[in-house]
Amino acid sequence: MIRMSHRGVCVSDFAIAERFYKEALGYEDAEDYGILEGPDMEKTMELPGVRLRAKMLQHPSGPRLELLHFLHPTASGSRERRSTLQYGLVHLSFYVDDIDAHAQKIRDAGGHVVEETRAHNAETGVTLLYCTDPDGTRIELMHQPGVAGRFSHSGICVPDIDASLAYYAALGFRPAENYVFDEAVDFLDTINEVPGIRLRAQMIRDAEGNTLELLKVFEPECFGTRERQPLNRIGLTHIAFWDDEIEATIPILSGLGGYFVEEAHVRMSYIELQHGADPDGVRIELMRPVND
Repeated sequence: MIRMSHRGVCVSDFAIAERFYKEALGYEDAEDYGILEGPDMEKTMELPGVRLRAKMLQHPSGPRLELLHFLHPTASGSRERRSTLQYGLVHLSFYVDDIDAHAQKIRDAGGHVVEETRAHNAETGVTLLYCTDPDGTRIELMHQPGVAGRFSHSGICVPDIDASLAYYAALGFRPAENYVFDEAVDFLDTINEVPGIRLRAQMIRDAEGNTLELLKVFEPECFGTRERQPLNRIGLTHIAFWDDEIEATIPILSGLGGYFVEEAHVRMSYIELQHGADPDGVRIELMRPVND
């Protein structure tokens, strides 16, 4: 059985990030791993001499987020908010009861509010606003009358939705809501900061309600690497799954355009870990408890 475990985010300052995700977005303590280091960590993370602080947080609505702060080698990468046209992991999205009050929470906790992205979809009644965490990771706030505050989804910018649908179906996700904007719409231009943007947003959901948004931009062209990025790259890093049958899953996912790195496969006294990527380089982690 495969089930989603968590999403990961690499942060430049552990205390600042922990405060932000707790105070601004309501996350709570789940599991504190303390300092991780040693040969197994070096192997699975593919980072010689790695030493990091790791902690799992959980949102009251269920989804988990793993904070990763690398002490050695230190984190790299831009702390500017990434474009929604850039391939890979794009954002975390939340429904909120009061968008202005929540935006202020983000400011107070050290994040940034991009006020010029505030947009309203008159057809659905949804108001949207992009913010960032202290390291520039995109946070989307959404308010819709009658929808209670909760974690909504995370987004992935992809070149081929059908290929992504097939891959994530093998991880238990099924197509859900599908939004196609093949003509320019003002609110999309505003929220994405891209005039004339046209896109498809395909939501996919697993049996436990975990939701991913596959974003295929028709115009303008997307950009950026589709290579798997190192775990110590600032921003959203990976999606992790519990899997009772890793050996059976790996060839299935590899046949759907993904891959796994055998050199990063480790089996410790309590857990087995295998890192790889989806067809577009988004890092995927498979995990299995060890019950010897």
